[in-house]
Amino acid sequence: MQMKELMVRAIYCEMLGYEASFSYIHAIKLAQQGTVLEKRVGYLAVSLFLNESHELLLLLVNTVLKDLQSTNLIEVCMALTVVSQMFPKDMIPAILPLVEEKLTHPKEIIRRKAVLALYKFYLIAPNQVQHIHNKFRKALCDKDPGVMTASLHIYLQMIKENPEGYKDLTASFVTILKQVVGGKLPMDFNYHSVPAPWLQIQLLRILSLLGKDDQR
Repeated sequence: MQMKELMVRAIYCEMLGYEASFSYIHAIKLAQQGTVLEKRVGYLAVSLFLNESHELLLLLVNTVLKDLQSTNLIEVCMALTVVSQMFPKDMIPAILPLVEEKLTHPKEIIRRKAVLALYKFYLIAPNQVQHIHNKFRKALCDKDPGVMTASLHIYLQMIKENPEGYKDLTASFVTILKQVVGGKLPMDFNYHSVPAPWLQIQLLRILSLLGKDDQR
């Protein structure tokens, strides 16, 4: 418990601009060995202190692997959050199968975080996730609007690079946009009575890329 409090203070020191590098290794230890609450603080500290190329991050790989296989939803969520924020590029093959597996998890928050982790992988190592495009399509049709929304980030990126390859999905994006405008999403997605404005903008960006130089 004391280590958790000290870690919060170390985070505060770094926020104020002071270097607290002496605490980095302790943040990793907290994420590895603490209670759920302590792990949460440890993971938070690691995500704030370290970057993808930091040598200490390799010490966290086994912990992430273990937490991705945990039956505790909170531990799985924490691991997926760290993976979607920063993870060594060389280590992606080690955890990719576990993240893929989470795309079919019964809990929508796990599926959503798994999609965001794959989006991160696509940005830093697109060749590693080429084989799971069909799973992205399943995420686009997910019954949970949060999972579907998360998948649009990946599609926007892929369509920027190759609009012709995704023309067949135009009707799907139009259908989703009609549902959004028609107020079919939960009220949580509304902003000042406007149905999911950011989601509408994302869909319009995708459709503008697909419709470029194509009158039909």
